[in-house]
Amino acid sequence: MSIRMKQIEDFFKKLYPENLAEDYDNVGLIVGDNGKEINKILVTLDMTTDVINEAVDKQIDLIISHHPLIFKPLKKINCTNWISELVYKLIRNNINLYVLHTNYDVAPNGMNDVIAKKLNLNKIEVLSDDKNVNLYKLVVYVPATHENEVRKVLFDCGAGHIGNYDSCSFNTKGIGTFRPLDGSHPFIGEINKQEYVEEIKIETIITQENLNTVIAKMLQVHPYEEPAYDVIKLENKINRGIGRIGELDKPIMLNEFAVNVKKIFNLDNVTVIGENKLIKKVAIVGGAGSEFINIAKKKKCDLIVTGDVKHHIAIDALENDISVIDATHYGLEQVFIDDIKNILENEFKSIEVIRYFNKQPFNII
Repeated sequence: MSIRMKQIEDFFKKLYPENLAEDYDNVGLIVGDNGKEINKILVTLDMTTDVINEAVDKQIDLIISHHPLIFKPLKKINCTNWISELVYKLIRNNINLYVLHTNYDVAPNGMNDVIAKKLNLNKIEVLSDDKNVNLYKLVVYVPATHENEVRKVLFDCGAGHIGNYDSCSFNTKGIGTFRPLDGSHPFIGEINKQEYVEEIKIETIITQENLNTVIAKMLQVHPYEEPAYDVIKLENKINRGIGRIGELDKPIMLNEFAVNVKKIFNLDNVTVIGENKLIKKVAIVGGAGSEFINIAKKKKCDLIVTGDVKHHIAIDALENDISVIDATHYGLEQVFIDDIKNILENEFKSIEVIRYFNKQPFNII
């Protein structure tokens, strides 16, 4: 059974909200139609000619890529450059393109959490919490006959998520009073007659990104013509941002840890910056993360594992006594392919998901 593109799009927007993406980024449905029926999906890291040829050959309906094909606006799609040529080929072969990039990197259980878990880090926290999310408390009053229905909708839309727990709420029984006036169409009661109804006061937590959706869905299922509800902004926030920090079960020498990184990510080599010393607290930034080395140092990390480290950044790290393992941009981010494939297969069991592992763009001779 096929899945409509919008179902996949809505699913990923909930997991990896697009507002978490960096300003320069281009995520979401880049090419295609969200009404398209999807049967076969190809997951890859980079959009290339080889990827599209594979997709055409295997009759793929949707390509999910980590890196965007289009970063800057295209003024023409006329096959005069490789990007516009690939866009043209996608459209001609009726293949959708969906991108999960920095929103996937930042979101809980996204890129950096996957990498941290593969490295067996504990006490995981955000490295650069520059995308904190505001929290709100929703309080809604529901007749006892409809409390389960309303509460289920709240939870299905993402309300009630606190840390590693979901479906969290507090519920209080009480008596609601109202008198329907002329022109009203009451669900319970009679015009101009005072009513006393057993109601449940449901209190739950909502993130700012889910606020409008949760309220809209709640109003759709609430039986009252004029539901009573409150939205209260809270002082506490959810820490979100690029990178993660974690600790090893016990300290390990830097060079030994570098060998482990090679094995875990199946790499031919990694670049180590710093003398061989004991490592305990580790920072992770998938992709290009050299700009976060100083933040890792300020947070007392012994080591940062990332990619694309330039010469002068390496010198700066040495002078600041923080070790660096450059596992390349590709080396760490390739976890995207298996992770997204597994997520899709668990959620949409009727579709076929194919992996495409791009080649490392660099050869070391």
